[in-house]
Amino acid sequence: MTETKRKPRAKAPSYEVVCDERGFLETKGFDFSWLDMLHADYGFDTFQYIHKFRAFRCYKEGKHLDWIDINDLALLNGKRRIAEILLKHQQVSPKRAVIQYPWR
Repeated sequence: MTETKRKPRAKAPSYEVVCDERGFLETKGFDFSWLDMLHADYGFDTFQYIHKFRAFRCYKEGKHLDWIDINDLALLNGKRRIAEILLKHQQVSPKRAVIQYPWR
């Protein structure tokens, strides 16, 4: 009897996304798998989408650490800006910022 090797299953991301505007984001071309990189690189375990800022609050162990807007997420993933953002969230101070951007 020959033994067949199974391919390991891809692990499902172990983070939570709190978002009431999935339809809006998907029509703009947003891909929720872009959050995988932030989870892997920075250990964020919860992303809360705040629609008026078009940005996600990034949490680790229940503590808010940083923000990332949908355009910055798109740029980090090799895409173009996907929306005009009129109301910007308050930037985290550079001393406290977790997410490192190649353009800053």
